[in-house]
Order: sequence, then structure tokens, then C-alpha cells
Amino acid sequence: MKKIYDVTYGESSVCKLDGYFPENKEFSTIVYFHGGGLEAGDKADKNYQEIAESFVKYGYGFISVNYRMYSTGAKFPQFLEDAAQAVAWTKLHIHEYGGNGELYISGQSAGAWISMMLCLNETYLQAVGVNPLEIKGWIIDSAQMTAHFNVLKYELGCDPNLQRINEYAPLYYVNSDAKFNRMLILFYDEDMPCRAEQNMLFIKAIKHFCEEIDLEYKQLKGLHCLGSCQRDLDGEYAYVKETLRWLR
Repeated sequence: MKKIYDVTYGESSVCKLDGYFPENKEFSTIVYFHGGGLEAGDKADKNYQEIAESFVKYGYGFISVNYRMYSTGAKFPQFLEDAAQAVAWTKLHIHEYGGNGELYISGQSAGAWISMMLCLNETYLQAVGVNPLEIKGWIIDSAQMTAHFNVLKYELGCDPNLQRINEYAPLYYVNSDAKFNRMLILFYDEDMPCRAEQNMLFIKAIKHFCEEIDLEYKQLKGLHCLGSCQRDLDGEYAYVKETLRWLR
């Protein structure tokens, strides 16, 4: 396994990424955004490192990304702009490490919300020269499909428990023009309040506009993002197992 740490991809000192790559050439790569409510979490947390190593074992590259958060003074949409820059960096440089250029975007919780916003609001990726349809697939682990609760809190001064569909919500961008390649959506039977329902609303809404869109979803057992926070009894993360099954 080849590893790179704390590579700068953007203008802010916070904009760093770690890369994990198999020794073989011509591998596909997952660009991953951590969770933590847009105010906590780190690319190098133990579970993300272990998830990265699992994907490398099965022949995939993995890019784990830090982005500006409210705890580092960020304002909307800086974390989305950072995420888009990380994707652009990967697209530009992954061949140097043996990648074939095929990219998947994924994230957990807040990172899943970031992924969904990049997918559905094409302006962020287009601003850095990436066509969202170039992304081979999207792997979404318990995203908030309404406006993110901390965006409501910090940007609008609202009660973060409110359910709002506005420009801060992936659901806001669901219409007949929404297009993406494959998507896997995971959520949990004991997820955060309204999270499972939000995901089902997104699935129903996008299917309303495009019945044939390649979208798979699965409700897993456990609490919010358990599948990417804790190993199963077999020693692997449920997020990894479901993603590998879907990728194959």
C-alpha cells in the first residue's frame, strides 16, 4: 500500500487530504468526506483510516479529505467549494499514483450532505472544471436531504431541528433536470430524527422524475452512520461491505 499524508489541495491551510493506494495500477478511486456536523471530524480519524485500508485491500484508491468547517471559521458555501477542489485535485493527480481516473464520491453524514450537494448542484464542480457526469458513482452514508441543521443554525439563526427545503438542501435541486450516474444510499433504522424519512423522500422524489435512474438504497441496522463508525462482528465495516457489493 502506498500512502500520502497532508497534501494541500486548496488555498486554506485546512485544505489537506490523505491518499491510500494499492500497488497495482489502473485502480478506481473513492473521494471521501468525513462526518461531524460541519464542525467536527477529521480525515485521519481511526475509522476512516481503517475504511481506507479496507478499500485498498480490494484494489481501490481512497482519498480522505479535510475541509473548512464552522469550527475553523468557515461560512457557507466554503466547505462545498473545498470539496469540489479536492475532487478536482484528485482528477488531476490520481494518474501519478496509478489510478485510472474513474472517480466515486462518498461521505458520511455531513460529508454525505456535501457529496449530495456536489452531485445535485452542478455549479460547484463545474467551477473547478469537473462535469458531475464524469463522476462514476456516488456513495451516500446517511445524508441530511433537507437543509443541514448546522447551516440552519449558523447561517440563518434558526432552530436546527427544523426541516427546510431551500438552497441548503439536496432536495431543493431535485427536478426533471437532475442527472447523475449510479448512486448508493445508506441509512439506519435508528438514525437521527427524520433522517430515514428524508432519505426516502429524496428517493421517491428523484424516481418521480426519472424512474430508470440507477439508484439503490438500503436501510442498515443500528444508530446514525454505525456502518462507517464501528466494525461488524466479522471485523469489517458495513459501509465497506455494502459499497464493495455495489461497486461489483
